[in-house]
Amino acid sequence: MEEFIARGSEVLVVGGGRSGLSAANLAADLGAKVSVVDDDSGSFSSVDWGRFRSRGGHILRDRTIGPWIRESPCKVIMSPGIPPIRWSGEVVAPPLAHVRGELEWAASLWPHPVIAIAGTNGKSTTTALVGHLLSVVGHSPFIGGNFGTPLSEGVRQVLQSGGHSPYDCGVIEVSSFQTESMQAFSPSLYLLLNITPDHLDRYGDYDLYREAKLRAVSLFGEETTVIWNGGQEDYRNGRKRGAAKAAFVTHSESPHTSFGEAPAVRIHPDRLEISGIGGVPSGWQISTRNFRLSGGGNLENLGFSVLAVILFLLGRGRQIPLPLLEQGIASFTGLPHRMERIATVRGVTFVNDSKATNVGAVEAALAGLPDSGRPTTVLILGGRDKGGSYLPLVPGIRRHVKEVVVLGEAREKIRRELSPHVPVEEASDFQEAVARAFSIADPGETVLLSPACSSYDMFHGYEERGESFREAVRRLEEQFGEKGRQGS
Repeated sequence: MEEFIARGSEVLVVGGGRSGLSAANLAADLGAKVSVVDDDSGSFSSVDWGRFRSRGGHILRDRTIGPWIRESPCKVIMSPGIPPIRWSGEVVAPPLAHVRGELEWAASLWPHPVIAIAGTNGKSTTTALVGHLLSVVGHSPFIGGNFGTPLSEGVRQVLQSGGHSPYDCGVIEVSSFQTESMQAFSPSLYLLLNITPDHLDRYGDYDLYREAKLRAVSLFGEETTVIWNGGQEDYRNGRKRGAAKAAFVTHSESPHTSFGEAPAVRIHPDRLEISGIGGVPSGWQISTRNFRLSGGGNLENLGFSVLAVILFLLGRGRQIPLPLLEQGIASFTGLPHRMERIATVRGVTFVNDSKATNVGAVEAALAGLPDSGRPTTVLILGGRDKGGSYLPLVPGIRRHVKEVVVLGEAREKIRRELSPHVPVEEASDFQEAVARAFSIADPGETVLLSPACSSYDMFHGYEERGESFREAVRRLEEQFGEKGRQGS
């Protein structure tokens, strides 16, 4: 990519969140004159924005996000959370010469190889897992992007290192909000975990959302390998886009599909089977018996992660240290707010899956629950609706869920769709939802927060929602904890 921001140029950053702050500071580091706009003036109340202003940055308090940005004479860096309809008049952002997304721009300045993780569900877990495995085998990855630390901040750390970068690669989570308007992006590996309906409140149409997920693939050259989900149909047409090489992850119980000589991982219940990789015997196996994560498609996430690390190592002329890989698999403990066991109170286990912000994520969570011969889970659903149907949850609910507690803006829609299939109770707020779920569950059963909705009707993000769940469970522990310990 050409140099997008030159020293002394005027730059507009749109969005006052984490990505916007990091992009504004990076642009200032590069010598640009930086202004920032956001509809929420409260976004700029933090000490970090105070530091930005103290170094000459400007907050445009007399402007709001709107169509004027499309005609701006400045170079524009766009935060991913800003819906394009607000500034471009279009549902999907058009490619414009003076506009770049924060991640795309930061990637053009990143000096190390990149492994990018995309898809609907499992991105954050897979990003963390790839980074963990690379660290175990001796690399120093930057881990972030859409998950955790924005890539702009990683670039700043490299620039400030004086030629002694703390990283030798980047493991970057990428969302559809970041790929939909990309004009140039060239990772070494691109993991497309899955595509299922999500963010229909932003896109309004599943085909538009799917296209946003696949857009980046059309940009790739032969230097990129896309790892596809062999159990989905998207790879059949998607792999024809661009010039990227292909690799695959699939399940042993899936109908046998020939991927030719392409690298592939086939997932078995207790192992991964590797094939199609030069220098690696076909049928080579890696044990997953000590992998700690269950549910949520985590074996699939592991298959993608292991294949990515193997291809990355081989691409750099390194041998595959199997004992270290298996050590890394065993030592990975997962992420907060993703199928996270919080506590057991009076025999009832509480599981925090607040990060399940769409129906597909909840389907995966339910599919990973153990079969006990009868429904033993009370499921908490609800929040801000994202535009899809909740009916795909019915098979998993029939198998695992004895009752659903709903709350938030989506509660009426969820009740309407699910009440013919499972008892549904409404709660007026989050604390009441947790208390009701606890009263419904019997000892030996589970209360699962897996909302299938965004959190923005009640919280500032899924993290805050998950922390509120922890706090509600802690209060139950204080009230019933001693009895729970005696009975356990």
